[in-house]
Order: sequence, then C-alpha cells, then structure tokens
Amino acid sequence: MKERKWISKTDGIVLGVLVLFAAGFLLWRAVAAQPGMRAVVTVDGEAVLQIDLQSAEDAQSYTLQNGVRLIAENHTVRFAASDCPDGICVETGALQKVGESAACVPNRTVVTVVGGEPRDVDVIAY
Repeated sequence: MKERKWISKTDGIVLGVLVLFAAGFLLWRAVAAQPGMRAVVTVDGEAVLQIDLQSAEDAQSYTLQNGVRLIAENHTVRFAASDCPDGICVETGALQKVGESAACVPNRTVVTVVGGEPRDVDVIAY
C-alpha cells in the first residue's frame, strides 16, 4: 500500500513563503518608527526634555540635572544610568512604541513615548 504524505513538496514551499512573509511583516511593524514619535521626559511632573525618536538613529546621550542619563538610538529611548538604589529603571530596557513608559521613582523621572499616527482602535478584546 502506498504511504500517503500529509504535505507535498509544493505545499511546504508555499507554507514556508507565507510564514517568512508574515514574520517579515510583523518584524517591520514592530521596529518601524512612526512619524512624529517622540519621548517626553518629565521630572516632578514637569516636562524637561523632548527627544525626537524619528531622527534618533545614532546613539545620543542626555544627562538630566538629577543625574539620570538617557540614551536615544535606533528610534528608541532607554535609561542608561541612575543613582537610584535598585536600578529598576535601567533594567526596563528600550522604549519604542507609542504609549510605552518607564519611570525612575526615587529620582521622580518618567519617560513616555508619545506621538505617531493616531489609531482608530486601541485594543481589541474577544
């Protein structure tokens, strides 16, 4: 009796191409900077710095008066150094999407990514 294959060679090629296309599209959407995207840095609730993430390709360092150091590169921003005791803000990582934020509570510093194109749908829940 002839053994039946579940997926033929052609089916495998088509499936592979579709998977690569979907992965590339998702990666592009995750990494692509949105027009007008910027990081707003607030200390004690007052905006002290705005960083244009659209043009932030090469590493740019910003040191605030409270000793917090930020680095903007590759359309992202992150805490690079802080004199706070736990260093959680530094471990937060890079912020790259609109709405993401990170805070250094002991130094009362918050970085929030704002701007970009407004979206019609915020969240879809089923």
